[in-house]
Parts: sequence; C-alpha cells; structure tokens
Amino acid sequence: MSARENLPAAEPVWRIPVARVLHPQSVAIVGASDSLDKFGGRILANVQRHGFPGRLLPINPKRAEVGGLPAWPAIGTAPGPVDLAVIAVPGSQLLETVGECARAGVGACVVITAQLAEFDERGKALQDEVVALARSHGMRLLGPNCMGLISPAAGLALSSTMTLQHAPALRRGGVGFVSQSGALMGTLFVTGDDHAVGFSHMVSIGNQADLELCDLLEALIADDATRVIALYVEALKSPHRFVELARRARVAGKPVLAVKAGRTEAGAAAARSHTASLAGSYEAFVAACESAGVLVFDEPEGMIVAAGVFDRLGAAVGEGGIGFVGSSGGGCAVTADRLAAAGLPLAQWTPATRARLAAHFLPTHTNNPIDLGGHKGALTPQVFEDSIAAIADDDGVAVLLYLMTPQPLMAETADALIAAHRRSGKPVLVVSDTGSFAADIRQRLVAAGLPLVNRIDDGLRVLEAWFRRRRLAVFADGGTRPAGAGPLSALPLELPPAGLLNEPDTKALLAAYGIAVNAADTVGDAEAAVAAAARIGYPVVLKGISRSITHKSDAGLVRLNLADADAVRAGWAALADILRAADGDVAPHVSVQQQVAGVAELILGVRVDADFGPQLLAGFGGVLVEVLKDFRLAAVPLSPAAARALLDGLRLRPLLDGVRGRPAADVEAVVDAIVRLSWLAADLGDRLRELDVNPLIVGARGEGAIAVDGRAVIVEEAA
Repeated sequence: MSARENLPAAEPVWRIPVARVLHPQSVAIVGASDSLDKFGGRILANVQRHGFPGRLLPINPKRAEVGGLPAWPAIGTAPGPVDLAVIAVPGSQLLETVGECARAGVGACVVITAQLAEFDERGKALQDEVVALARSHGMRLLGPNCMGLISPAAGLALSSTMTLQHAPALRRGGVGFVSQSGALMGTLFVTGDDHAVGFSHMVSIGNQADLELCDLLEALIADDATRVIALYVEALKSPHRFVELARRARVAGKPVLAVKAGRTEAGAAAARSHTASLAGSYEAFVAACESAGVLVFDEPEGMIVAAGVFDRLGAAVGEGGIGFVGSSGGGCAVTADRLAAAGLPLAQWTPATRARLAAHFLPTHTNNPIDLGGHKGALTPQVFEDSIAAIADDDGVAVLLYLMTPQPLMAETADALIAAHRRSGKPVLVVSDTGSFAADIRQRLVAAGLPLVNRIDDGLRVLEAWFRRRRLAVFADGGTRPAGAGPLSALPLELPPAGLLNEPDTKALLAAYGIAVNAADTVGDAEAAVAAAARIGYPVVLKGISRSITHKSDAGLVRLNLADADAVRAGWAALADILRAADGDVAPHVSVQQQVAGVAELILGVRVDADFGPQLLAGFGGVLVEVLKDFRLAAVPLSPAAARALLDGLRLRPLLDGVRGRPAADVEAVVDAIVRLSWLAADLGDRLRELDVNPLIVGARGEGAIAVDGRAVIVEEAA
C-alpha cells in the first residue's frame, strides 16, 4: 500500500456527508460582490443566473445588500445552518476565514484561494494548518486551488468560471465529472453544452487537501442522478481505494471514464507544478484501470463526448460489429479507412439483410458501409427508411453508425434513425458532419435521445470505447488458481529473506508454479560442464552466473549452439575470464542448459508498482525488448480469458498466428504461463519487487512455451 494512503488514527465526525456537498440546501459566499471583476462577484452572479433553489447568503462586511439579497457582515452572523461556504480570499486571510466558518458550524468550505501547497513550502504549511483547523471542527474542505462545483442536479453553479455565462441554463443529465483542474472543468462545461451532454455534477477538487478524488467518486457511485462518471486525474492520494471504488462502480452499472496526466515526463512535471501532485507510472495506472473496468482516454474533450453518448445510449454493446451508413460516398470511404485503422470491426451483413438492401441497391453496392447516395431508381424517403431499418435489424450489428452530411430528406433520415433505435434497442451514433447547417435536424435527434458528435475523430473515440469496454469485461474475474500453481506456502521451496534471485533460483520458483523451464545444470569447472552437456544433450548453451551482472548477453556471458565437448570447454574458459573480472575472488560458476528453439520469443515479468502493487507484464522480448517496447501490463491474478486479452493487445500479436509460411505459435501454452505467473505474483505480493522471464521461447502450436532465462528480486516482508 502506498505511504500516501496512510490515514489519521481516527477520522473526525463530519458535520455533513459528501452527498450534501453535492446537494446543498444553503450556500454562503464569503466576499460576495456586485463586481464581476472579483471572484466573489462572479460566483454570486453565476449562482443567481442559474437559479439555485436553496438559501443564498452573501457575506460582505461593507454592504447591507449584494446582488439584490441581504448581506451579512460575517459568516457567524448569517442565519444557519450553512451547508457550504465558498471562500475566495487572499492567502493572508484564509486561516482566519476558515476558522470563522468552522466556529459558525458551516458544513463544508469550498476554497478557491490558491498559491498554497502547489506553490511553495510556505503555502504548503498554511494549507496543512487550514486542514487541521477544519478537521478539528468536523468541517470538510473542497480545494484549495479549485474552481468550485457545478451541480445541475442541485441547480447550483457555485464556480467563478466565466463559461457559466455561456449557457442560458444548466443542462441536466447523468454525467458526473471530477477534475483536479478547475479551468478544465470550465472548458468541459462548454464542450458538454456544445455536444448536448447533460451533467449531474462537475466538481473541481484542486489540491485535494481534504476531500479527494475518491471521496467524490464514492459519492457519485451512490448518487441517483449520476449514471456515468468521468475523471481528470493528475495523481491519486489513495490508489487502492480508487481501484476498489471503480470495481464497485462496475457492479453498480456506472461506467467510469478517465484521463490521466503524466503519461510523459513533460506531463508529469506539469501535473506536479499545477496541483502539488506526484504523477505515478502511467502504464501502471492504465493496467489498474483496465482490471477495474475504467476506460482511459487520451484527451478530456473526447472523454466528455463519450460520457454523454454513454449516458444517452448506455455503455454496453452486444456481440457483433458496426453497421455503417452514410450519405456521402467520399465520407463513407474515408471513414471506413479510419475504422479499419483503429481496429474497429465492421459487421458482415446476413443474407437476409442483403436481400432487403437489394430492393434499393445493386449487388455491388450492398456491402458495409452503405452509401445511400448509390441507390437505384428514384430517390424517395423509403430508400433511406428501409436501408436504415435493415441494418439496425441485422443480428451481426452491435451499433449503427450514421455519417450525416448535407443531403436531401434530412428530416426523414433523422426520423428513420430514431425509429431504428427505438425498435431495435441498439445504440445509434450520428456523426453530424454538417457544420452549422441543419441545426433543426441536430435538435430533432437530440430531443429524441440520440447523441451527436461533430467529427469522425470523436465518433471513433466513442466507438473504440464501446468495444474496449466489451473487451475489458474479461478482467472483471481473476479466475481460479490452476492446478500446480501454488500457493507458495504449500510448496517445498524456501525463498531467501531478501536479495537477488539468480537464474537457477528464479527458474526453480517458476517451475514450482508449473511454468516449463529448460533443463540446466550449474557447474564449477570445464569438465563438469562437459559432463552436464552430455547428460542434457547437444547442442547446449552456457551462461555465466554473476552476482553483479544483470544483462548476461550484453556482457558476453552467453554462448549458444555449442555442439561438442571442445566447444563447451572453450566456452567455459571464455566465461570464466569474464566472471573473474566482474566478481573478483568468487569462484566462477556456469549454467549448462538445453538449447531450445521456437517460433517466437516473448517476455513475461512482474513489477510492483508503488501505488497499485504487483502487475504482470507480457510482451515481445528477447534481446530487442527495449527496442520493440511492445508490452502490456495487467493486475494480478489473471484468468485465462484475461491473459488472452492481454496478449491480443500487443501490436505484434499477429506474428503468433504465423506469417510468411512460419507456423503458428502455441498461444495456449503462453496463456497458461501468464496465468501461472500471475498467481505467483499475487502470492508473493509486495515481497516480489521484480521478476523477468526473458525470453519465453514459444514453440509451434502444441509444442509448448519454455522459460530459458529469468531473474527476480525479493525484498523483506513488511512488518
């Protein structure tokens, strides 16, 4: 468990639950003003503009009235109870102001004030003091360095973002959004409005000094108004809790979507400077998310558009592919190329569908995609209606994609899409490639519950997320332990308390879990090596065993294709010289090994992430592993289906099916090795700092997969 997850010995008794922060009945604005140039003025104007139904209390010691409402000189003089107080005061006044709110019985403070922990050590010290004061009174804090919250479900626009002036009303819907960036919340409010995305709540959490991302995630899972959850993450304060909550959301049927900053060093540095966050390993974050069913996106706007689509149509798609229809031959061709490049499956029409399409199209024009402009005979609404209905009804179609361009019969086409969705129950995604043209048609579709995206890029992100969520379902189940794969306590194997496991010791551990290893003997002189080679059978491999050299090939400690005794003696002499130079007075030892041939070389491994614990790595390996960088990570343990999905995610995965006359690899043996290694990793937990099997040589189908090299690092068991 990460050290950052340590909690105080006893949690305070909070005055209000987090759900009440999202649905307050009374709000005080400290520093309320009539000037839109001030934070307090913009917040008050936004709250009033969007019609908060609860009690609104402006706090201003110099004014008797602000925004047409009675003003109170101090929070302690305002009539209570006060659920939320928003604070946008200079840092020099922050501690005093928070103290006044705490003594007045305020339930939670939304702290806009910045230049605290994200700024310098002095700011961090002040932030810590503010948090301690609030906690001592059971008062929650949102922020500091945040932009407040926008809760359409509560009719509350408690934020200073100027984008709230963009929309005449808060568009209510089922998307809950939590962000570590306040400005991004304002940006995505506009993105959502442009794409008819309805929000339940949007919350900016800033520095997470008290309320953190997981607190809001937990509240949104329980919130009846929220159906889809979207997150912008810079760093997690409680990674294990995040994973458990994501799994809870999956059980509750609420998709979780996330964008993580810090996938590059530049991004990580920006995250640190922005919210005093330390971004963890991006790959580890993605692996943990996939195990819990979270969909990770590469940019926030696409995530919000997808969340809005999921809210309207659901996030589940059935078996089958994409039924693609368009009104432009060029648009269909370009989009079909994009779908293929993204690995998204086009459905194959059933004979019944082709027969229905034949009423309006030549046989050469009835393929997927269907260009409605290629119909035969006169153009009538029936052409569009029949074609869309036939494709929506096709058993092989999981989702219908329509590319709408300026065209005749747009209203009739919209009605046909609406009818197809209602009759079939399948998702219908419309890419409205019409610019500002035909706004009435766009509104017609939105009013009927169909989502719209403006660009094929956004459509591709939505479609990819739909099908990825279907694939990630296999990670929901860790499976059952295969026979002969531990547990560790049941094995006649004693691990050292800590330290590096050399190749023979690592292979012994692998073999104990049922992972095949090549035959090997460790010897201490040339004649013993010759005798071992005779027992194992030529050709053999010699590998030097060193306490100080990790990558044996780079150091010249591997000799391949040794076909007779003389070659073994010569190899022994060369390795012994290298070992003496590297390890000093330690007597040289060499492993004599069966030489194994195969059709592919993979790498399997285990890494223990500081935030998420042990994760299994699988990829294409051998001496080119650093060059190829084709690997995937997954949380452990893994079921066979999850192991297969892990393999299928590799870029070079088609090589295992055989190319250019090479035989197909024994994928089932690889899957079995992955599953067994995942249980080994789960059993050792944090004691296994790292483990590499490189290469795992994979034979042709039916010939198995054999670990021919390995190393591991064991650390002492935590107290």
